[in-house]
Amino acid sequence: MVTNEALRVNLAGEDGLSIYPNKALLSNNSTDWGGLYLQYHRQPPPEMLENFCPQHRLIVHDRTSRSPIVETFEGLNQLYPMSQGTVRVLPANARTQAYWQTEHQFIVLAFEPELLAQHMAQTTDVSDVELLPIINLCDPLIHSMGLALKAELESGGIGGRLYVDAMTTALMAHLLRHYSAHKYSLSPIVSGLPRHTLRQVVDYIHEHLDQDLTLATLAAIARMSQSYFSRLFKQSTKLSPHQYVIQCRVDRAKQLLRQGEFSIAEIAYSLGFTHQSHLSHHFKRLTGSSPKAFLNK
Repeated sequence: MVTNEALRVNLAGEDGLSIYPNKALLSNNSTDWGGLYLQYHRQPPPEMLENFCPQHRLIVHDRTSRSPIVETFEGLNQLYPMSQGTVRVLPANARTQAYWQTEHQFIVLAFEPELLAQHMAQTTDVSDVELLPIINLCDPLIHSMGLALKAELESGGIGGRLYVDAMTTALMAHLLRHYSAHKYSLSPIVSGLPRHTLRQVVDYIHEHLDQDLTLATLAAIARMSQSYFSRLFKQSTKLSPHQYVIQCRVDRAKQLLRQGEFSIAEIAYSLGFTHQSHLSHHFKRLTGSSPKAFLNK
């Protein structure tokens, strides 16, 4: 739930510009694109307030920068490089805040949630859907669509609205296929994740044990809402996603301890634990002995 501490910005109006130090270089605020909004920004390092928006937002990076972005999404901090073609998908009303250290140019594509729902109703039998949060994803198609819509706004060619409508339809279809999840109504007959989905998530966990494996990240891989994914994952593994990640980290720590090439502190850091005592706590809880005692067995 959004709190009063976050700034509400509405990209359908001028107040959407207030989260950045400078006004947008380009905007379609005076042009009717049927619920789709485009802004093109060149912004210095900002003092950006935490904010939320009633529209879905796609932040499209159109050039590479040597300075990374620090993104705070729903209270979680993430650091990632700014590369040409990378995209941030920010669902409506999600709280976010970002900071960068050098001047940055980017496209903001925003649209009303009803626009996605309308396209969904025309193409599927699903009654409801939610857009998944995706950070630092390389998506050449969204990147090219953002550039094409920017060029259309700059040129204002013949048949502009028809062109924008066609691009909007293609964008909504792409988002529905790749970055959305059904809002399922759980039933008692559900018996877990599909085998290929479970394997995909488990492989990702094992390959990224050193990173912050959030529920949002894992649910996005499975293309499900967080609550639905968490329920099915536990049915499949008998563990919650967080418990499974901790178990995998402890199992990997046991392997590394046996190899004897790294200190306990180095192992803890390499496996995403905040400090050595964090590893020791979970190691003893799951194995019955501390890492040091495990080495002396």
